[in-house]
Amino acid sequence: MQLRDVSCNQLPWLVGISERALAMESLLDNAVSHRKLFGILSALSMLLISGALSSRSLGKAVPKFDVVERLQPIAAEQDGAFEKVWVEHDVRVDGKKGMRIHARFTVKNSLNVECTLVAHFYTKEGAQLTGADLQGNYSTSDGHVVTYVKVTPRFNSSRYSDKSLFIPYREFNIKRPGLYLLKFILYLERYDRGDQILAKSTEVNFKYTKS
Repeated sequence: MQLRDVSCNQLPWLVGISERALAMESLLDNAVSHRKLFGILSALSMLLISGALSSRSLGKAVPKFDVVERLQPIAAEQDGAFEKVWVEHDVRVDGKKGMRIHARFTVKNSLNVECTLVAHFYTKEGAQLTGADLQGNYSTSDGHVVTYVKVTPRFNSSRYSDKSLFIPYREFNIKRPGLYLLKFILYLERYDRGDQILAKSTEVNFKYTKS
């Protein structure tokens, strides 16, 4: 029906129809929007519930691991190993009374490379012995008591059946008389890699009597 054919009496009726049609369209749009919003909220709720359940199940299924820092590099297990360590007490060398440490060990992948066999000395509680003469042969640069000997493997895999180190008792720098429980650990270090540790022995406990 064209507008020019409509009488003045019919105009209010047509306007009412148009307003009701617009109102219905608005209601339909709102209903669709509400349905979409409801669908989105439902999906989010399901995701939150499933996430919480998954977290609880994972918490039960996955074991906890304690991180343990490794003090020795992996190379220590591959490139060297101590087989046996033993000690002679009350030995005299150049008139000095002390102890001689013997070691049987192997070293690999260090052909013609200078290495150091060194013993570090500790108290029973694990504190390093200090106070050594910094100008002597039994001290680190920070005054810890050590004794060492240089070795240069002549084969790609070399075995030393009895390499020995000596340390005079006086280098322990213990002043008060008495019986002391001490220990040492042997290290095999590679010089050209910044004294990388190739092997480490177990702790060797011993008694020292200061008279």
